[in-house]
Amino acid sequence: MSSRGTARITIYVDDEPRRLFLGLRVRHAVGYQKAWRVARGEAMVQDGDGNQVDLDGALFEGERLYVRPAPVRARAPIDDDLLS
Repeated sequence: MSSRGTARITIYVDDEPRRLFLGLRVRHAVGYQKAWRVARGEAMVQDGDGNQVDLDGALFEGERLYVRPAPVRARAPIDDDLLS
């Protein structure tokens, strides 16, 4: 019998430790509500070095993830002629 299915890793989400099964993804680590906000573009996930991480990214032992608000995108000015 293989113990591969029961191997666990510890990662940190916003500096709180979480024990997860090996093979789960970033979306599982951050949880449903935060993953939903990321999918809607309201938030983003960064690793400990400040790099943006995809929700389907792999996890590794000791990884640190931070969920941050997404930067507000600059909106193009509205052309008044389009509104009339």
